[in-house]
Amino acid sequence: MHNSHLTIDFHCELGFHTAIAEAVQRLLSGHDDWVSIKKNDRNTIAYHPELGVYFKSFYRNSVTERLKSIFSGGRAHRTLKGTRLLQAANCLAPDILATGRYSNNDFIIMEALNGPPLLNTLESYLKDKPDSQWRNDLFRELGFTIGKMHAQGVIHGDLRGNNVVIVPDHDCYRLAMIDNERTRKAFRFKREQRRNLKQIMLFGPHYITSSERDMFFDCYFQAFPHSSSRAKLLVKCTFDEVEEHFQRKGIVQGTPLEPIDYWPTIRSLQPLEVSQHNIG
Repeated sequence: MHNSHLTIDFHCELGFHTAIAEAVQRLLSGHDDWVSIKKNDRNTIAYHPELGVYFKSFYRNSVTERLKSIFSGGRAHRTLKGTRLLQAANCLAPDILATGRYSNNDFIIMEALNGPPLLNTLESYLKDKPDSQWRNDLFRELGFTIGKMHAQGVIHGDLRGNNVVIVPDHDCYRLAMIDNERTRKAFRFKREQRRNLKQIMLFGPHYITSSERDMFFDCYFQAFPHSSSRAKLLVKCTFDEVEEHFQRKGIVQGTPLEPIDYWPTIRSLQPLEVSQHNIG
């Protein structure tokens, strides 16, 4: 990588500008301040431990990406826009501190969230605890969170389990959504709503029970009310599509969380939305 034609637009407090600019320049110059997460000819993902931020680049010279950028901006801009939509809906998403471009790439500088992905949390700590209070509350919290987002007309572009992160917040935890490049206000909302619900319910039977599914949807419909008939149809369609997906592609598996053990940090925390609704 090199830093020809480097430009940076800041979306954070002035006091962070110099540190971020210097860190990006050092990354593009090959210095070892950053921990490499992924690197190939088209994309780079790196983490800066001191600043607590991620760098993520997007190759922008493909024909498809050039066309998309004409109508909706580059991938960095779309990620910033999707993040702001979520935050405006009172949903948690990592702040985009800066966007920019160099050579044939757009990039973002994104706040690092200190918490485990949801699917991997189920695999690591909860798959042998069906219908435990902690797991029940987790699915309730998930229902409130997704319902609150959909109630504002916002659709996540890729609502798989590991794109939801459990984030400690004092004596509670919140659920944050990441990978927000395709998050948007959907033109065909009902179709995209079904797709999101299918994505977030792609948990095998060792991760979610039928009663936990009911808890998810009870809270989802509290946050985003539907008529009784519409709610029943939406639930049925969701699980018909989940079953069809499992038949075609198999059950989605989580990955054990190593080497960090998050459980001692999160096990005593209460889910924020559930606590506010006095449920449990």
